[in-house]
Amino acid sequence: MQGRRSSKGFHFGNPQSVGATRNVALIFGYVPNQTAAVIAAVFYFSFGAILAFHVLRFKNWWALALPIGTLGSGIGFIMRYILAEPAHQTSKTIMIIEEILTLCSPAGFLAFNYIVYGRVVLVCVGARHSLIRPQWVSTFFILSDVSTFVIQAIGAAFVVQPEHHALGEKVVEVGVILQSISFWLFSASLLLTYISVRREGLSDGTEVWWRAYQSVAFSSAFIVIRSIYRMISSIEGNTSTVATTEIYLYLLDVLPLMIAIGIYIPFWPGNYITGVDSIVSVSNPEEHKLSTIRTGSRELLAVDGDNGVLRGSEL
Repeated sequence: MQGRRSSKGFHFGNPQSVGATRNVALIFGYVPNQTAAVIAAVFYFSFGAILAFHVLRFKNWWALALPIGTLGSGIGFIMRYILAEPAHQTSKTIMIIEEILTLCSPAGFLAFNYIVYGRVVLVCVGARHSLIRPQWVSTFFILSDVSTFVIQAIGAAFVVQPEHHALGEKVVEVGVILQSISFWLFSASLLLTYISVRREGLSDGTEVWWRAYQSVAFSSAFIVIRSIYRMISSIEGNTSTVATTEIYLYLLDVLPLMIAIGIYIPFWPGNYITGVDSIVSVSNPEEHKLSTIRTGSRELLAVDGDNGVLRGSEL
C-alpha cells in the first residue's frame, strides 16, 4: 500500500512500496514523520536537562545513566527527522545512528531503575528483602542490560544493510527478548521486595524512602509496556501492522518511556534514599518506632539502642 508522500504534519506513515526510499522503507515500512520526531526530541532534551540538573544538584553521580540515556534518545529522534529528508533516506550511516540510539538508549533508563532499586535495598530496607545480595543487584542487572544493548546495537547495524537485513532483524529480536526477560525478572524482584517488607511488619508505610521505591515501581510498569511492544514488533518483523504503523511507536514506545522517566522530575530518588527511617538494622517494630523522632521535615534526630545518637547524614 502506498504511503503518504509528505512526512510533515501529523499524517503518520503506513507501509509503502520500496522505491527511491529503499532503505528507510526496508526498516520502517514508511517515511518517518518529521513533526512527531521533533516533538519527541524536544521532550527528551527537556527531560534530560532537568534530570541532569537533579544529578548535579544532589551530586548523585550514580544517576548519570538516566540523563545520558535521555540525551541519546533525543539525538536518535533528530536523526529520525533527518532520515525523512529525501536527500538522506538512503544514508546507511544516519540510519545506523538512528536505529542504535532510539533502540538502545533507553537501556540507560533501565540501568537507572536497577541502581535505584539496589540503593533502596542496601541503604533503606536491607538484604533480607532481596533475592540477590544488594551489593550485586545493580551489577547483575546492569551487566545483563549492557549485554543485550550490545546485541541490539550489532543487530541494528546489520538491519540497515539490505543484504544483511534478515540477519539483523533476528539479532535485534534476540537482544530485545533477552532484555525484556531480564527486566521482567527485575520487576518480579521489585514486587517480591515490597511483599517481603510489608509482611515483616517493621515498616509502617510512611518512611521517606517509600517515595523512591514507589517511583521506580511506577517507572518500571511503563517500561514493561514498552518492552512488550518492542518484543512484539521485533518478533513479527517489519511486515506487521505493529511495526509498520508509526503511531504505535509513539503510543507504545515513546509515550511510556516519557512517563517512565518523567516521574523522576518531581520525585527524584536521590532526595529520598538518605538512610532516614532505614529498617536495615532494625529487629522489631518498637525499635523502629524508638529509632526516630519524626518532624515535619522527617529529619532523623536520634536512634535508640547501643548505637547512641546519630545524625541523619551519618546513616
